[in-house]
Amino acid sequence: MSLLKPNLTERFLSFVGEADFPCVGAKTALNKSQIHVNQYDDIRCPLNETDMLASIHQFVESFDLERDMYSSLVATFELPDTISETEFDRVLWEKLQRLHEIDACLKPWDSKVSSDPHNAQFSLSLGGKGFFVVGLHPNASRKSRRFPYPAIVFNLHEQFDMLRKQKRFEAFKDHIRKRDTAYCGSKNELLANHGDSSEVYQYSGVKHSENWECPFKRIKH
Repeated sequence: MSLLKPNLTERFLSFVGEADFPCVGAKTALNKSQIHVNQYDDIRCPLNETDMLASIHQFVESFDLERDMYSSLVATFELPDTISETEFDRVLWEKLQRLHEIDACLKPWDSKVSSDPHNAQFSLSLGGKGFFVVGLHPNASRKSRRFPYPAIVFNLHEQFDMLRKQKRFEAFKDHIRKRDTAYCGSKNELLANHGDSSEVYQYSGVKHSENWECPFKRIKH
């Protein structure tokens, strides 16, 4: 067994850099050197969450919309080396819940987004800003989410709002969806437009039943 840790920054940038990788936003961020990757030990471990949150706060505080339009913050994890889609969904929500509980002591919820996960305007607020979250792991159903290690991508909602203001969002979204269908071999049934249904159904990549209750609960101080 090798004691060398994998270089997950290199692995993630190579993953996005694959010619057919569908997310053109991520590819633009890659070309601009605006994918910020942090590597942690185990996604299930609570001990890395203060470091994660510190990096999220730093990302928010240094973010400039014009300069950093396509930038993403990525948390990668060395463990577990294999995880089922159902288990990843559970672990992801536990992680996001704990991050929120620490964050709630430090920053207010972003007033531009709902804190109710069943609301169509929900977005996870960390560092006072709404984020759209994308979970990746080795056993994801969609090839576009099948990174060899668990990972969480944080994208600021301000980026999508700017695309809407520029009237570029629909074309951008449609282009990514067509590429994703080609890359994965089928249409992504999880996708919905922001405002149609809650984005929580898209975070982990698992297809939930209609009666699924999102486990996330906002706490107030």
